[in-house]
Amino acid sequence: MIQRQSAQDIIHRSSRSFSIASWFLPVATRSKVWALYAWCRSLDDAVDLATSPSQAKENLRRFETDLIGAHDLEPTQQPASEWILPLVLDRQINSRHALELIEGMRMDLEGYEVQTDADLEKYCYHAAGTVGLMMTSLMGVKEKAADRHAIALGVAMQLTNIARDVKEDAQMGRSYLPGITKPLEAKADDIAQAVRKILDRAETLYNLAIDGMDYLPWRSRTAIRVALEVYREIGRQIQRNGYCVMTGRTVLSKPRLLWVASRAVLFDMLSIVSLAVRRLLHPGLFSLKEPNMTNTSNLSDPQPMSTPNQAKQIAFLGLSLTSIMATALFVMVYFNPKSQEYSYLPLIYAVGSLLASVLFHRLSARYDKPSPQAT
Repeated sequence: MIQRQSAQDIIHRSSRSFSIASWFLPVATRSKVWALYAWCRSLDDAVDLATSPSQAKENLRRFETDLIGAHDLEPTQQPASEWILPLVLDRQINSRHALELIEGMRMDLEGYEVQTDADLEKYCYHAAGTVGLMMTSLMGVKEKAADRHAIALGVAMQLTNIARDVKEDAQMGRSYLPGITKPLEAKADDIAQAVRKILDRAETLYNLAIDGMDYLPWRSRTAIRVALEVYREIGRQIQRNGYCVMTGRTVLSKPRLLWVASRAVLFDMLSIVSLAVRRLLHPGLFSLKEPNMTNTSNLSDPQPMSTPNQAKQIAFLGLSLTSIMATALFVMVYFNPKSQEYSYLPLIYAVGSLLASVLFHRLSARYDKPSPQAT
């Protein structure tokens, strides 16, 4: 039996961006997201680390068979399937989306050619838009209107991955740049132009994803905003580098990663505090748990929190916001020190402030409860 704890190890080892973002999720959701990530990572490795194309196809067939036979409780052919099958059986994710992701992997194996922008978006939907749909489902999103925003974020992240990994993909005989089948032989200007177009499209989709943040439960949206901004920053760093993606993979430094994550939390906290204040001023009209995330049978009879709980929740949210602002300040001091004696001290303070913001954010969540007197 695969242990859920090893899923945490996989995300920590494979993706700094997603690992950092996941810690802003509620505990119950976080373990499910780790499991989904571990399954996706194992699926990817089953293709990339296979000894031959035929072995890779067989690996995908086994993953597919496990999903199709999930409700019949058939023995798993791939141990990694044990990460996702409980989520499928509990109907927390739609197996169709997982199967579409597998189809995206198969597209790679069968030499799918990206000739047009439509070809690229079709591939990105299968490779990552499907993951966006599964993620929102794990967070309890029920509104169908949220799907386009979830897909937009997944596709935007995949486009960023494609822009970052042009050289690595080319060395594996793959190209996702529309009209450029052999990047290693193409002109640098042509590649730069194609990458710029891809990142421009990603930027549009990131904005669309942000527009859909209100569909997310408020205790999960911070994590998604952090992941979004970190990935978006990779694209912006590529832009600052003049779209020179063939010289090596673009990686954010740890201080830059911390700064972007802190800024993302700050922006999200501002919106949450704003909503909390409006909720306090107009009880029953606003809710930090958006209607689409909750039981719709009670929408006509909202149950506001008790006033003490509201005050405590807003107080902790305010402290969390203050800590985030302190984090941003310390990061700026680190990059622009007034004295060489500071060394890494501002960065240490920044980490401490960031941890404090997470703690206060968690404490505020304790008071997001209906009043005991509500009926």
